[in-house]
Amino acid sequence: MPRVRLYKSDLVELAFARPAEPLREYVRQYAAWFDRSREVVSRRHLPSGHVPLIINFDTPVRERKAGSAEWTEHRTFTAGLHDVFTLSESAGPNHGIQIDFTAVGARLFYNRPLGQLANRSVALTDLIGRAAERLAAQLFDASTWEERFAVLDREIASTVFAASPVSAEVSWAWRALTRSAGRVRIADLVRHVGWSERHFATQFRDQLGLTPKAFARVLRFGRAVRTLSSEHSATLADVALSCGYYDQAHFTRDFQQFAGVTPLTLLGRRLASDGGFSA
Repeated sequence: MPRVRLYKSDLVELAFARPAEPLREYVRQYAAWFDRSREVVSRRHLPSGHVPLIINFDTPVRERKAGSAEWTEHRTFTAGLHDVFTLSESAGPNHGIQIDFTAVGARLFYNRPLGQLANRSVALTDLIGRAAERLAAQLFDASTWEERFAVLDREIASTVFAASPVSAEVSWAWRALTRSAGRVRIADLVRHVGWSERHFATQFRDQLGLTPKAFARVLRFGRAVRTLSSEHSATLADVALSCGYYDQAHFTRDFQQFAGVTPLTLLGRRLASDGGFSA
């Protein structure tokens, strides 16, 4: 059974687990919740370099992309790679699970290129049909978080290991970018794979959803958010330098684009126990 970390309060229960070892290149984390609150909960979701799949068992969630005035409502859905933030709202008791796929993991799980999903949210049934309903039912019927995460291990493994593979060149470049948190030079990747820069960018974007340059920027930003959230004594200048930014102005510009707020404002909106950020 997966090892589960729990956080409980009077109204909220959160559960987190890593996937089984063979899946860790494809899935970063499982997160589940049971929220008994009847208040409207608003959150700010940041670009991360991962592809979330959200399975809701109760109240649907409505969301709005940065720069849009339109709200859309979802129950069980996935969001491709993003380079913009998203706002979400939920009201009433809510119960669900989120799977954070890596970009390659999502490409394999959905068995289709992710270019069409970039900066979009799509109902899971639109991608995998009735298998989405079967998966949701299995998870709902399980009696513990451990059992639900074990269902995910089994179902994800049976899908990703049977999918058509990502090209070796794109997979290699994705690993290099991910391991360096976006700090590897794109020119070095192009030289290694032996493609033209344009062909490399096109193939990477079509398969995973963003160009290599955009993906690298998102990864640097994600590392900066994690560093700020965990190293409370670090200055903004120190974090910017350690994450590969030219200077603090460059650092702040990326936060304004990807989060819509300054670094300090974002930190002031951090929710308890890995609960993300308030809107």
